[in-house]
Amino acid sequence: MYITKEHLKSGMILARDIILNERNLSYVLLTRGQPLNARYINKILFHDITGVFIENDAFDDMVFEQEIDRRLESKALTAIRSLHYELERNDKSLSFNSIDQFSVIIDDLISDILSKRKLTDNILEFKNHDEYTYQHCLNVANLSITTGIAMGLKGRSLHTLGMAALLHDIGKTAIPTEILNKPGALTAEEFELMKTHPIVAVDILKNYVSEDILVGIKFHHERADGSGYPYGRTNDNIPLYSKIISISDVYHALNSERSYRKMCFPNEIMEYLMGNAGSHFDYDVLKVFLKNVVAFPVGTFVKLSNGKLGVVIKNYIENNMRPKIRVVNPDNTVGEDIDLLNDYQYMNVTVVDMGYKYVDIDFGKIKKAKTPPKK
Repeated sequence: MYITKEHLKSGMILARDIILNERNLSYVLLTRGQPLNARYINKILFHDITGVFIENDAFDDMVFEQEIDRRLESKALTAIRSLHYELERNDKSLSFNSIDQFSVIIDDLISDILSKRKLTDNILEFKNHDEYTYQHCLNVANLSITTGIAMGLKGRSLHTLGMAALLHDIGKTAIPTEILNKPGALTAEEFELMKTHPIVAVDILKNYVSEDILVGIKFHHERADGSGYPYGRTNDNIPLYSKIISISDVYHALNSERSYRKMCFPNEIMEYLMGNAGSHFDYDVLKVFLKNVVAFPVGTFVKLSNGKLGVVIKNYIENNMRPKIRVVNPDNTVGEDIDLLNDYQYMNVTVVDMGYKYVDIDFGKIKKAKTPPKK
């Protein structure tokens, strides 16, 4: 079961290793089976981890899949981090070897995504503040490639999209850290500087990657209504790669906790994206994107329109808005399983929101009922 950091208590037992990637090193912060105590909870809070998986035998049949292969993730984050360091050391100049390794990583990432054929769900991946830039690049590539596959992109086109997505923010190496991580609103002058990063990225990469990759990067902050930057292009003049990266970029940014705002849950982000369809985002691309991300991830606590609370135990690729829920009763016992997609008696029931904010529940005390719940 996924527990947000605000609800962690001593005695809860970790159901998954907490693995962090920092400074060319992947390491286990806390191990599966470890009982939490005040010191360990403080470690989780110190690293800005938004939530963790907790063991509970009432949900021991839930299956959690790794979003990105762990070795591939570590390899990719190391490469992205090294590229940033190289740019800082060498005054924005690169070697061809640095770019070649990204091409191999994108091939591996495409193969990994194709082998899983699942809805994208990276809310439950552990994110820490110091590694945000590198994790953001990788997750935007993951989301973009997934969307590209769903739109029928293959071969060179899919690889080009992945490369553009993985490198889309490389121009931010020219932006001062105090601006990138500023807690408050940017001044007009600071925002003008921020708006240069797509052009800076193209300048850095122009001798190393194809024109199609550069184009995908250059226009990823343009908006359908012309309100974007750096050129104020409208929808018909924004390339497909940029449209896909734009949506993926915003999705993952909102799904990450930053110094200036809290993390949003996937269903909240999806509502925001839909609310800006046609103005900020291409409507047709957004429709495909939204069908391939999870609204309510497995393990999360939700509220249903019939007033019941429960934990998501399964998602369906056929309809990402109608998962299978295991009800949690007011006495902290689990009740029936409600299958919103396949059980016709619940066709008029929907998930209305994440349930964490509705009740002060002791998630560590949820237990099986004396009689097995209805499946």
